[in-house]
Amino acid sequence: MLEQEYSINKIPERMLTVREVASILNVHPNTIRRWNRKKLLNSYIIGPNNNIRFNREDILMFLDESRT
Repeated sequence: MLEQEYSINKIPERMLTVREVASILNVHPNTIRRWNRKKLLNSYIIGPNNNIRFNREDILMFLDESRT
């Protein structure tokens, strides 16, 4: 059900960048960073530059929870 509602085929299976998540959620990248700081989104720190990445399933779950 979740997969059909959010066109999961359009979301990459790899870890997502801030810009990709912002595009999926139709918000500005700074909004994603703010939500991340407030712990509204689960994120992972990757690499020596401390890049923020998001898991596809976490984003789908966030979308589902935000609808209710």
